[in-house]
Amino acid sequence: MKQLLYAIIYHPFINRVVRNINKALMPLLPSGVRIPPSGTLTIGLKEGSFKFKTNQTNYTTQMVFWKGPYAMEYTAIFEQLIRHCTCFCDIGAHAGYYSLIAATVNPNIRVVSFEPASGPFHYLEENIRINHLEDRVHPYKVALSNANGTTEFLEATHHKYRYLEHNLLAISNLKEYKEGRTMKKVEVPVVTLDKFLHETGEPFPDIIKIDTEGTENLILAESKEVLDRKPIVICETLYDKIESELEEIMGARGYHFYNHVNGKLLQVKSIQRQKDDGVRDCFFVHPAREPLILPFVA
Repeated sequence: MKQLLYAIIYHPFINRVVRNINKALMPLLPSGVRIPPSGTLTIGLKEGSFKFKTNQTNYTTQMVFWKGPYAMEYTAIFEQLIRHCTCFCDIGAHAGYYSLIAATVNPNIRVVSFEPASGPFHYLEENIRINHLEDRVHPYKVALSNANGTTEFLEATHHKYRYLEHNLLAISNLKEYKEGRTMKKVEVPVVTLDKFLHETGEPFPDIIKIDTEGTENLILAESKEVLDRKPIVICETLYDKIESELEEIMGARGYHFYNHVNGKLLQVKSIQRQKDDGVRDCFFVHPAREPLILPFVA
């Protein structure tokens, strides 16, 4: 019965009505009463808009619907920065939020999107299709790492919304089980970024976003030819995980570290921390590329 109720509330048509009523009544309701969106949203930016198909398990679209796109991580910086780039590698693309921003605001960019998890990849392909971006956004259902072949991938399942064929939990990964979550093992192709680009003929990127739940260091360590070209690397940096490894890899190549803090980029000597200060993303920027980020530096 509960699954049937969820299926009704989160049916795209019904959810659109209910969530917009919820939004209109927001000033009168407790802060915890926020119905997640399910269906197709139109996400408006300063530089254009795009359609985004989602369901209620997607944290990104919950944030964007209730607080607007510029409350989501570094969207404001990314929207401006991507206009000056020619090729964007979205590693851990999920349902394609940053891939679609890139293609929307920069009509000349080529986007290469990597997502090994089946649910997010389904939505990634759908979002490319409904925005008619097949010629510029190229999705690949492959995991990047420091090896080539196949490997076990831990894919998250959603115990609350069991009726869903595709969930959008953003915790699937190559590395570890997430406490309190059900994870299933699936076999996925794995490849280094250098090898992938050589084999497919995709261009080398001048900007990379990488969010792979704790394996970012493995990917970057074997992206030697890519890093030789000094792309800007936007990387998730979870507290007390792999900061020292990331710092060693990127520091050895002369990169500077800019933490994303309160909508600005704050240069730091080290991304290692004594306690969790809430920083979740670092922009690794080579001095050759620093002029591009100067407008965003605190």
